[in-house]
Amino acid sequence: MPFSGSSSYFSASTREARPSTGRPTGGWRAVGLLVFVMLAGIRTLDMATPDDFRARTLLGLVPIAVSLLAPVMATATVTGALLAVYVTLQALSPVPTTGWSVLEPLLIGTGGLLGVLIARRREEQRARLQAVTDIAEATQRAVMRTLPDHVGDLHIADYYQPAARAARVGGDWYDFQPSPHGIRAVLGDVSGKGLPAVSASASLLGAFREAAYHEADVREVARRLEIAMQRYGAWTRVVGEEGLRDAFSTALLLHFPHGLDVVDVVNFGHEPPLVVAADGTVHTPDVAPGVPLGMGPLGAGLPEPVRLPFRTGDTLVLFTDGVTECRDADGVFYPVRERLPRLVDELPAHAPPNELLRRLALDLHGHRHGPPGDDAAVTVIRRTSGHVDPFATAGDATLYAPAGPQYATDMRERACPSRSTSSTNAMA
Repeated sequence: MPFSGSSSYFSASTREARPSTGRPTGGWRAVGLLVFVMLAGIRTLDMATPDDFRARTLLGLVPIAVSLLAPVMATATVTGALLAVYVTLQALSPVPTTGWSVLEPLLIGTGGLLGVLIARRREEQRARLQAVTDIAEATQRAVMRTLPDHVGDLHIADYYQPAARAARVGGDWYDFQPSPHGIRAVLGDVSGKGLPAVSASASLLGAFREAAYHEADVREVARRLEIAMQRYGAWTRVVGEEGLRDAFSTALLLHFPHGLDVVDVVNFGHEPPLVVAADGTVHTPDVAPGVPLGMGPLGAGLPEPVRLPFRTGDTLVLFTDGVTECRDADGVFYPVRERLPRLVDELPAHAPPNELLRRLALDLHGHRHGPPGDDAAVTVIRRTSGHVDPFATAGDATLYAPAGPQYATDMRERACPSRSTSSTNAMA
């Protein structure tokens, strides 16, 4: 599946075509086939039964069946055509004139009217569904924003499969944030599912995007994430919301310092990443897990950053437990740490990260039996030899330039102009 315009890769089930109000469900061929089969069956029954059994009266059922697939205009057109067919059948094989001769076209017209009403109701329901879908897509863009292919000297690709059928967002969360202090990345998994998990993910992502930009020390970013998780739980208890009152989240917080071939990893009780070296070897680094976000009150303290070498050509593969806990028909978990080396060996030379991600996603899908039981997220990060500036203007790039004497984005270092001497004396 191609990647274009961004690093994001979603499975086909999460990128369904938008329903069309002008095209029938299944296409015009399906509608034509339905009408042909019903007409042929009614005509055959009409010829095989005695004259006192008026099978052609069943033509009134055709527009009702068509309305389940076709829009209003198509249903009305079929109704008009059926009346013409009825008149033609009467001319080709007339039957004795009885009271049915008047009732038959009336029944066909009644069936057509019912079909039009059904088609109109179905289109209204589809429009409401489309409105809900648009809201879900807007929520996706707000919570899980699209990532660029490159951030600095990092080439990235991401995959996300929510557990909820046709959902766009879930409890897994990840993002990249350039900053004057280096590039920060995060991938996490909130406990629970549904809207409470989405709400917790949004809270954590908001805290990450601000702290990762402003804070020079990655430990402070970690502390801010812990506070955000605790604040979310406290707020749900204050307002009495059901759901994740005691929520927590596992996470991996990464810091890529400017000018160094290293990465600092803070592990909040998450699956450790996999490292694919430039020569193709795959290993799991020793990154001891700490307590998950939100469990700081237990007194264990925040986990310390672990510095790992991360040179040009090296690749990091991060994933959530929706990947490792994916089961096959026999209930066997997906062995990502055993399967990834084989997938790497099968890659063509100089394959980009999104190709590795695509093969991993397809391999995961082939292993899974039935619908996904949990949200699954994968992020692939490769250090490249060149620096790619993702910003559109020089002014945008200045916001993320390495910190120096002119760096003045921290509002805590600025005086508030409204607190002048005169205004202070006036308030006194």
